[in-house]
Amino acid sequence: MTTTEHTAVEWPAWEDSAFYNQDPEVIYASIAAQRHAAPVYWYEPPGYPTGFWVLSKYEHQRFVASHPELFSSQYGFAIGDASDPSTVMHQLPEWAKAKILEGGLSPAETRRTIAHGKLSMGDPAFESLMISDPPRHGQIRNIMMKSLRPSLVRAQKPRIAEITEEFLGRIEPGVEVDFVTTIGQIPAALMTELIGVPRNMRERFIDMASAQMLAITINPDMDPDEAARIKARAAEFHDYCGQLLADRNAGGADGDDLVSCIARSEHDGGPVPLGMAISFIHTFVNAGETTRSLLSLIMLHLAQHPEQRRLLGERRELISNAVEETLRFSQLNWSGCRTATQDVEVGGKLIKQGDYIVMAYASGNRDEDVWERPDEYDITRKFDSDHQGFGYGEHSCPGALLARTDSVTILEHVVARFPDWELAGPAVRWSNPFIQGMGSLPVKFSR
Repeated sequence: MTTTEHTAVEWPAWEDSAFYNQDPEVIYASIAAQRHAAPVYWYEPPGYPTGFWVLSKYEHQRFVASHPELFSSQYGFAIGDASDPSTVMHQLPEWAKAKILEGGLSPAETRRTIAHGKLSMGDPAFESLMISDPPRHGQIRNIMMKSLRPSLVRAQKPRIAEITEEFLGRIEPGVEVDFVTTIGQIPAALMTELIGVPRNMRERFIDMASAQMLAITINPDMDPDEAARIKARAAEFHDYCGQLLADRNAGGADGDDLVSCIARSEHDGGPVPLGMAISFIHTFVNAGETTRSLLSLIMLHLAQHPEQRRLLGERRELISNAVEETLRFSQLNWSGCRTATQDVEVGGKLIKQGDYIVMAYASGNRDEDVWERPDEYDITRKFDSDHQGFGYGEHSCPGALLARTDSVTILEHVVARFPDWELAGPAVRWSNPFIQGMGSLPVKFSR
């Protein structure tokens, strides 16, 4: 970490998992200290082959995300993609290892190989939504968005309500439960239905998909044995998704589930490639896991701010606002990355062609120039400016509408049945340099 004469607070170690596992107040104080002193900051992490720019201001992040012609997504999407290749080789497929060991790659090309390798499921021809630019990005995204049309998402509300009541019916007032493993399972359960996974495979499928999420996230600190275990579970996920697609193709793919929709779709005049299809399925499952984290954070913040919880019970029209405030206040994805395609000035600093850029969303969402009282959790906050809880621009989360619909519908039923709750023990967070969530949230509900 770095300190300056401007402040006694240490600045973030953006690449270090330990930084993100501190008390959130410490994390955000550190982020704020850097934003105030150096809003566009060249950071050189120890052990990394090159440094990168950290953009902490909302306006600078919006500028980058709005100009894909100046800032490409093809050369990495997360901080870990800029790692020293020698520290992450054990996490890469053979084709990516061979390409790196061959040498001659620029820093940007090395980042792309790391990112592409992790996403590719072993196929060097794989195309990923996450590391593509317009117009190709739009062509890939449009296939997935056929299953996420607003009319289809809104049509899911009765089923969301039905599943929520099913889960809430198991909760006994006054008895401690872990929100994460009870009510928090609802979004993932819904995702498995939308995908077309049989009920008896729900838990196993979610477990395999969670391994896939870890498998695509570069982490230099990951133990090789753990990396091997995750890789094996992710391979099971790939195999199972492949079987789902084969079954739909054999049966005519005339259903309304996501897998049938993908099986019916075309890409470049032919079927959607298997790797791309599996990545779409994983995106859906990940949306469920992200919503679980979002709901858990909402419950945590409302428990920690009882006056806000009571207000929500009195004014249930604020439920949607509580979702948005939590997305602003507790960024799920800490940051997003781009690479400069040419020399460009941002915030008075010259960013050179090929430089890596980290848009620190967690900082922009607490930028004093945009938000009044940015460090206060306030469910009555007016959102004259959009937060970046789901990113921004063409790479914003494709499942944002579904995550919002899930969260609002579930909260409406939770508050209606259990208007009061309290923490029954310490919350357990998990976090890495890419994303955060809740591992455990013990609560007691009362009517």
